[in-house]
Amino acid sequence: MELSFPDLPRLELEEALAELTDRAANVLQAQGRLRALLRANALVGSELNLSVVLRHIVQAARELVGARYVALGVLAEDGTLEKFVHLGMDSESVTRIGHLPRGHGLLGYLIRHPEPVRLDDLSAHSAAIGFPPGHPPMGSFLGLPIRIRDTVFGNLYLTESTRGSFTAEDEQLVASLARTAAVAIQNARLFEDSERRRRWQGVSTQATQQLFTGDHGRPLEVVVGFALQGAGGDFALVDRGDGDQLVVGAAADDLVERLADRWASVLESTVASVRRTGQPLLVIPDLDAGGSADDLAKHVGSMLAVPLLEAERVADVLVVGRVAGRAPFGHTDLEQLETYAGHAELALELDRSRADRQAMALLQEHERIAADLHDHVIQELFATGMGLQGMLSAVDRPELRARLVGYVDALDATIRHIRATIFQLQHDQTMTEPLKRRLLQVVEEQKAALGTAVDVGFSGPVDEHVSAHLAEDVVAVVREALSNAARHAHADTVRMSVTVTGTFIEVQVEDDGIGLGNTTRCSGLANLRRRAERHHGRLEVTSSPGHGTTLRWTGRCEV
Repeated sequence: MELSFPDLPRLELEEALAELTDRAANVLQAQGRLRALLRANALVGSELNLSVVLRHIVQAARELVGARYVALGVLAEDGTLEKFVHLGMDSESVTRIGHLPRGHGLLGYLIRHPEPVRLDDLSAHSAAIGFPPGHPPMGSFLGLPIRIRDTVFGNLYLTESTRGSFTAEDEQLVASLARTAAVAIQNARLFEDSERRRRWQGVSTQATQQLFTGDHGRPLEVVVGFALQGAGGDFALVDRGDGDQLVVGAAADDLVERLADRWASVLESTVASVRRTGQPLLVIPDLDAGGSADDLAKHVGSMLAVPLLEAERVADVLVVGRVAGRAPFGHTDLEQLETYAGHAELALELDRSRADRQAMALLQEHERIAADLHDHVIQELFATGMGLQGMLSAVDRPELRARLVGYVDALDATIRHIRATIFQLQHDQTMTEPLKRRLLQVVEEQKAALGTAVDVGFSGPVDEHVSAHLAEDVVAVVREALSNAARHAHADTVRMSVTVTGTFIEVQVEDDGIGLGNTTRCSGLANLRRRAERHHGRLEVTSSPGHGTTLRWTGRCEV
């Protein structure tokens, strides 16, 4: 017996079953999206490395709502875009566009107004300014801030929904992910900050230990080198205030070479501000500023500048910078560098005090030796000479008298030599280390960069007739000349000679490299010329392609 239902009840039953099936499907879909949200939250919160966290966020957002393109802009302390991570655009498109967004148009609107924006066509928004050439077309748009209460860390941007447009449910899911992302970014930044502080503490300790132990050639090189390492910079330098700048390059060797003669002009306003105010300075160039290819923004990104004090005055200015395109420094970096500079000032002062104590101890030892030679040795030799002279009248044989006279003359000559030694011990106290030894240390320092041994020659009283002030410039000249040869010459042999004749000292460095070529840069020669003029000397550089370069520097001795 077959059961049968009237048509109307049967139709109502089928409709009820279809509605129940649709609701069940919606529930299953909602459960699936909630599970996807849970997986996305777990993925985002599983890392502490900021770069990894950002990649996880954009990947999770894309999978969660089905967007073709996803991007995340992280805000710097000044409200500009510090990082921009994107997903979905191929490398060829990125290359055609040429640069990442800088926070204009709709992206800038979200930065200024951190509230959700959902559009079927982003070009219809009043803040839209269009796309740069080579940018793929985009229609539907969903943008949300990544924030914790009033603190905004950045914004999520999703475009081109795979379902045609983004829904209110999509917005709710992404908003939930954004809250998790804000916590993850905050934790990653706290972790980065702790790692940064730990790194600064380590380099500060190492620099202080090296300065305290005296295991260094130039203490400022120690300070600059560890500042570069601690800040994670690309170049660092110390401006001495007299046109002399000690430059250290890391990953920015090419930048250091290109701006070799332009550091003074590039950093003039920054250094002048720090010297005038005595306050540290954070410099972030305007990336949208126009200008020539030589402008600061074309080569150098953000910079940190702090004073190095000596006797409560600004003696030097320490600058650390990054190349354009890298993430800019923040105020935390400036605070850490300022703290490091304070430690370095104390270490430098103790280093100077130790050097003064060593010089004083050496002076006292010289005075003691000189006194002993004068009071004992000379007097005994003089008495012996007088005794021999007294014996001359008792000697009849001419040959014996001649020998005695020779002995007396030899004693007189010995006394003169001892007196000259006493004068030298008392006179030459300013140069605690002989100039020859300092120059040989410079040669040893540059050996690795040159890739070849340096043929070194000295002539004349180099250690006796060169004052401490002139010696400092001679050392700087040799260092700069060998550094230039290492960077540009590609030479097989390098020769250096230092000669003192009359009242002048001459430094000559020659190589058999490729020559200066047609470059318009002086590679530090302007500083060498100023040093020569300071000592009433001159600088001559001769070069021809393929036949090497000869640098000749002279200065007048002051003693």
